[in-house]
Amino acid sequence: MRCAKCGLEVPEDAIYCPHCIGERTTSDGEVMRGGLKGGTIGLGIGLAIVTAVLALYDLERGIKAIVLIVPIGTFATGLIIGLVKAKREWK
Repeated sequence: MRCAKCGLEVPEDAIYCPHCIGERTTSDGEVMRGGLKGGTIGLGIGLAIVTAVLALYDLERGIKAIVLIVPIGTFATGLIIGLVKAKREWK
């Protein structure tokens, strides 16, 4: 099979052309660490937001939902961003 971009021969089972993007030397563990780092940062941001909200408002019914949802959302967002960033930085 030939690469549509560079025209060089590419192995049949290749997902990407090794000539255009280089060989993948980043391990899956490094990608997972990137995701974990992003998730941790996202969780920290979410907990900071929740702390600020709780300092301003009493723990009412609507606030309880925010307190639960914000850290989960920021953790998930950070995890995804960390994984994508780590994959883009493949060496």
